[in-house]
Amino acid sequence: WGGTLRGVTEKLPYLESLGVDCIWLSPIFPSPTHHGYDATDYLQVEPRLGTDDDLRTLFREARRRGMRVLLDFVANHVSDQHPAFQRAISDADAPERAWFTFERWPDQYRSFFGVKTLPQINTESLAARRYMIDCARYWLQQGADGFRLDYANGPSHGFWTQFRAETRAIAPESFTVGEVVETAELQRSYQGRLDGTLDFLLLQQMRAFFAFETITASAFDSFLRRHLAYFPRDFVLPSFLDNHDMNRFLWVVRGDKRRLKLAALCQFTLPHPPIIYYGTEVGLSQQRDLEYPDGSRRMEESRTLMLWDDRQDQDLLALYRRLIALRRQGGDLWRGERAVLALTDEGLYVVAIEGGERRAIVA
Repeated sequence: WGGTLRGVTEKLPYLESLGVDCIWLSPIFPSPTHHGYDATDYLQVEPRLGTDDDLRTLFREARRRGMRVLLDFVANHVSDQHPAFQRAISDADAPERAWFTFERWPDQYRSFFGVKTLPQINTESLAARRYMIDCARYWLQQGADGFRLDYANGPSHGFWTQFRAETRAIAPESFTVGEVVETAELQRSYQGRLDGTLDFLLLQQMRAFFAFETITASAFDSFLRRHLAYFPRDFVLPSFLDNHDMNRFLWVVRGDKRRLKLAALCQFTLPHPPIIYYGTEVGLSQQRDLEYPDGSRRMEESRTLMLWDDRQDQDLLALYRRLIALRRQGGDLWRGERAVLALTDEGLYVVAIEGGERRAIVA
């Protein structure tokens, strides 16, 4: 849509007034596509988004306002236009050939879900591993605070073990969270290798309860208790109601903002960090469903322009500001002990939370 890194920097006052303390940027590296999940270079900024200096300015200005910045990092695959892949398919003796897995050189190779333009990196290749980790280290040195790791269950556990050790050596407080859309058991296997994984399991249950009403309050509570007990307390499970790969929550509930408010209240009073997909806090929805009549999916439908000025839903924005303030003032409260006070399958769900010397009742 023409947004730039300078544009993000210009809107930092808005994010600060909202109460945001961390920004996750979608991919900023050069790429032949608009979404950027197929990089051709991990050491530069995509020119249409700005310059390397623009990104460093964003890091600096965000930090000055008490915000951190995470970069979207794809270690699983690259663009087929990436110079390393081009060398791998043009010269049978090129060292980069070992960076990829060929069933039959040069035209049959392992790729991301079979998409030929997304050749998969062989992270067991020491040279490929060195390249990826060195690129991550570089951006930490430039001021990034960590990474959201795309399709983190693609690279091996050994790769992430080394990635964590080397990025922590550069930036001890850096944060790495993986996109692992898999079972709780597989997600938990990344303990000690990643700081945590995005909570897709919670997302599914939140939508089932608050949006689709396909589960009861007791079933939702049962899931929450099992889910929170299963993972170690220091394994971070950031929550979200929608993201760039799915229909927005408001679209799913046909614009019913009361349901969004209830889901947000639940999200912000759970133990793990809440994520807001841009615009959800001001009523941004979409014009069409991701699922087209011909069966195709077009993610762009949920990636529309941000709402500004008088187009923002001020009531919703005020609620989000209150929730964020509650979240930040509560400290350890939200990680405290949870006890059900009332539960009916007609939809009443009341929980008491006690952490340290503070208590809360969430209904």
